[in-house]
Amino acid sequence: MKKIILIAILVAVAAAFGWEKDERNPVLGPVVPWAWLALSDPDMISIPGGGFYLVYTAAGADTSTGVTLTRPGAAWSSDGFSWTMSDGPVITNGVTGTWDSAAVETPAVLYEGDSIIMVYAGERAHGGGQLAIGMAVSHDGGETYARVGGGPIFEKDTTRPEEGRSIESPSLIRVGDSLVMFYNGQSLDWKITVCRATSADGIEWHRYIGNPVLDIGEPGEFDDIAVYAPCVRRVWSGETLFMLYQGLTLGESTYAFDSTHLGAATSTDNGITWTRWSANPVLFPGPDGSWDEHGPMTPTFDIFGAGILGWYWNGGNDGLGIFTHDFTGIDEVRLPENYEIVSYPNPFNSALTIALRGAGAANSWDSAVGTPGVSATWSSGKAGGENYGRGAPASAAPLVWRPQNAVPSGIYMVRVRLDSEKPISSRVVYLK
Repeated sequence: MKKIILIAILVAVAAAFGWEKDERNPVLGPVVPWAWLALSDPDMISIPGGGFYLVYTAAGADTSTGVTLTRPGAAWSSDGFSWTMSDGPVITNGVTGTWDSAAVETPAVLYEGDSIIMVYAGERAHGGGQLAIGMAVSHDGGETYARVGGGPIFEKDTTRPEEGRSIESPSLIRVGDSLVMFYNGQSLDWKITVCRATSADGIEWHRYIGNPVLDIGEPGEFDDIAVYAPCVRRVWSGETLFMLYQGLTLGESTYAFDSTHLGAATSTDNGITWTRWSANPVLFPGPDGSWDEHGPMTPTFDIFGAGILGWYWNGGNDGLGIFTHDFTGIDEVRLPENYEIVSYPNPFNSALTIALRGAGAANSWDSAVGTPGVSATWSSGKAGGENYGRGAPASAAPLVWRPQNAVPSGIYMVRVRLDSEKPISSRVVYLK
C-alpha cells in the first residue's frame, strides 16, 4: 500500500512532575484530499513486539464523489516520532441511508491477539444527533477493517438521563475476560459525562447501572459542562487505570471552545470509581496566536517507562501535536513493583530504541558493570564495547542505541540496572 512518510522529531521532553508539549507541534497534519479538512480524535496504541499504531478521524473529500466525509485514517511508527500515514481511510462510510453513512469518527483501537478491534461513533446524517457506536476488526495490522454485524453494537438509551441526547467517543480496554468501553453520554441539557459498559463478546453490551462513572466538575471548574473524549489505559500490569479527557466549561452563551484543557483521573477498581488529579487541569491552551491557542482537545496516550507519550488535536485543521509526562514520584499513580526492558525494532539495522516499563524507570540508568548508561554485550558474555546514555536521562523518554560502524552484526544483550536493583536483560539482534 502506498503511504506518505511524515517525520516528527521530539524536541521538548517532560520534566519531572511536568507536562510538556513538543516545540515543533503540529507534527502530523492533513496533507491529502481525503484528509485535507482536519485530522482529529487520535487514538494511539503500542504494537506487540515494538512500535506504535495511530488512528484518527480524517475529514476531507471523497475521491469518487467529492462529498466531504469523515472516516478514520491510520499511521504507523517504530519509535513514536517518525510516522507512515495511510494513503486512504482504513474504513469507509456506510452506503447511503445506513446508520454510519455520514460519519465514521472518534475511533478507538485495541490489540486482541493478531487482530485489532476498532470501536467508533457512526452517524446517519451530520448534526442529526443519531450517533451510535459500531465495531470493526482488522486482520492486516490496521490497514483495512471489516465491520462487525450489520449495524451498531451500542445505541443510546433514552431512558438514561446521562445519554438522552447522544453517545460517542468510545475508549476500549480489556479487563480479564471482558471488554470494557468508556464512552461519552450527552444529556438533554447538553452535559457530557463519561460512562462505562462491558461485554464478553463485543456484541452484547451491558451498561454500568451507576453511570456516569465520571461526572462533570463543580461549577467554575474547567470541566463543569463536559468531560469529553476519554482515553483510558492501564498503568502497565498494575491495578491503576489512568484517564485523560478534554474538559469544557461554559462561555457567555455556549461551550468555551477557546479555552479547553486536559484533565486526568485514576481508578483502582477497573473504572467504576474515578478520582480526579488534584493538579487538574494538566495541559493548557497555547499562547495567543499559537497553533493550539484554543486548547488541547481529544487526547490519546501510551505509557512507557515511567512516563506518557501522548497526542492531541487543536480543534482546527492544523493537525495533531505531541505531549509528554513523567509519572515518577506521583502518589496518584501506583507503579508496579517490577520492571522490564522494551527494545524495538528487534531485529534492528541502524538504531535500537530502549525503554523501560515498571517502577522507577525514569529515576536512573546504570549498566550491569557500573558504568553509567546502557551496556550492549554479546550473548556469550563478550563485551560489545558500546555504551549509550551516560548519566540519568532527564525524562522517561526511551534511549536510542546507534551502533558504531565497527560493531558487527550479531546477538547482543541489553542489560539495565536501576539504582541498587538486580540487573535485567533483553536479547536483541543487530543486522547491518
